[in-house]
Amino acid sequence: MKPEWKSFLIEQGAEFDGSTLLHFGNPERERRIPPQGAVLCDLSHQGLLRASGSDVTAFLQGQLSNDINQVTETRAQLSSYSSPKGRAYTTFQIMQRQGVYYLALSSDVLEAVLKRLRMFIMRSKVSLEDARESVVHFGYADPQGEQRLKAALGKFPEQNLDVVQVGNLTIVRQAASVPRFEIYGELDDARQLWNRLNVHAAAVGSAAWDYFDIEAGIPKVTAASMEAWVPQMINLHLIDGINFKKGCFPGQEVVARLKYLGKNKRQMYRVAIDGVNQPAVGAKIHDAHGEEAGEILNSVLSPSGDHIEALVVLKIASAEQALNLARAKVRLLPLPYNLESGVDHL
Repeated sequence: MKPEWKSFLIEQGAEFDGSTLLHFGNPERERRIPPQGAVLCDLSHQGLLRASGSDVTAFLQGQLSNDINQVTETRAQLSSYSSPKGRAYTTFQIMQRQGVYYLALSSDVLEAVLKRLRMFIMRSKVSLEDARESVVHFGYADPQGEQRLKAALGKFPEQNLDVVQVGNLTIVRQAASVPRFEIYGELDDARQLWNRLNVHAAAVGSAAWDYFDIEAGIPKVTAASMEAWVPQMINLHLIDGINFKKGCFPGQEVVARLKYLGKNKRQMYRVAIDGVNQPAVGAKIHDAHGEEAGEILNSVLSPSGDHIEALVVLKIASAEQALNLARAKVRLLPLPYNLESGVDHL
């Protein structure tokens, strides 16, 4: 995080534990605001890689699960990076800004992913860097977000993963039940936009953004789930995170075999879990017979504060059974896309 940005957030009421932004003074109130209310959320805790150089497009095309040629100044994409065994090291959101690719990922896998990608650069003209301190990154969700962004900037991205460039700002539309956007930019421009949007929005901690991602069924691979799942098991094929026609990439044979020859026995679901104790990534879910049915991927305390919402990887055969996590009841919640076709309803 840029030191100047951290100072700005402190002026806005942010409370930190070291470099971690905890909340803006009233975490209970902040949790209850989304999705009905407008929120601003610092996203500096997320990892961000900068990829540049004359060979960078070809390099990324050979490493990632999606077709990087479809990423433009006006269109972002979801993607992943896998081991040769087809297990996801990480999930990405990828966008272009000022002619450079930026890959957003979980910060706790950034160094490992960066190190592994650099192993394959060889003589290619490619530069990969940690961009967390070079670009300000925050989120904005608001039922009236389209109108307010248009008033502030003159335009807004209309569809999920559409991108608009306004001066030194890059705005990416995110899937959600309300208009939701991620903003990347230079310090001064980011501060000005935050201040303008803050007139009608409340600054909140990162849990609000986690809630929106879980509601939208967007998986986040973290250090605790690194190499745990083939991309289809976390629904990347249903949210346009895999291109099966793009050619080779690490793990491509496993991913393609699962699509064309195999049968996926696990899938990602959204669930509610009774209680308020947030489970660890990888915590086991069991069926009524005590047999393991799946694992926690991502979780957050719900805005209502009376249950946990989570993305979990379950055995498909167990998904309709009675499920529990350490005896707490687990029940399925709807996803905004069809688990068979991946049609987006957000």
